[in-house]
Amino acid sequence: MSMKSHRFLGACFAVMLSLLIAACSANKTVRIATVQNASVEKVVDEKAARTVDCRNTNEYRFVIVQSPNRKNDSDPLFSKSLNIVVGDDVVSKIELPKDSEVKNFSLNSTEKTKAGFEMRVDWGGGVYHYEIQFNFRCKKNNFYLYEVTKKSFSTTNPDSGNFLDKKESKVTKIEPNLPIEKFVMTDYL
Repeated sequence: MSMKSHRFLGACFAVMLSLLIAACSANKTVRIATVQNASVEKVVDEKAARTVDCRNTNEYRFVIVQSPNRKNDSDPLFSKSLNIVVGDDVVSKIELPKDSEVKNFSLNSTEKTKAGFEMRVDWGGGVYHYEIQFNFRCKKNNFYLYEVTKKSFSTTNPDSGNFLDKKESKVTKIEPNLPIEKFVMTDYL
C-alpha cells in the first residue's frame, strides 16, 4: 500500500471514530436525562423548576416520600416530606417533622382547594393536643402560605377524668404571604 492510501485510511478511521464517539455521547446524554426525569423524588433547582399553572388543579399532585438526605438525621426511615409534583418534577417540598421533633405528629390530609391547597396535621399527647390547618394559595405560578388555623386542646384537671376539656382556636393571617419554599412547618406548630 502506498503512503497516500495509509493517510486516506487513517483519515477515514479518525472520522468514523469521531462519529462513533459523538453518537455514544448523544445516546448517553439522552439516557441520563431519561433516568433523571423518571425520579419523582428529584428536587429541581429553584430557577429551573417548572411552575404551577394556578388555573389547572389537575396539573399537580401530592406525594409523600422518605427523606434520607435530611441533615442531622440518625434515623432516615422516619424522615418524610410532602412533595408537590408537576409531571415528573418536584416543584415544592415540605419537610414533615419526625416524632423526635414533634410528639405524635401526623399528616392527616392534603387537599386541593379552589385557591390552592390545605394541609391538616395534628400532634401532642398526654394532656395537650393540637390540630393545625395550613392554607396555601396559588398565585404567580407558585404556592404561598396565607393562613394558619390552630386548635389547642388541653386538660384543666387530669384527676377529673375529663380530658382535653379546654379548647382554644387561633387564626393567623400570614402577611405578606409566605412563599412555600420558605415555609418551615415547625415554626407554626
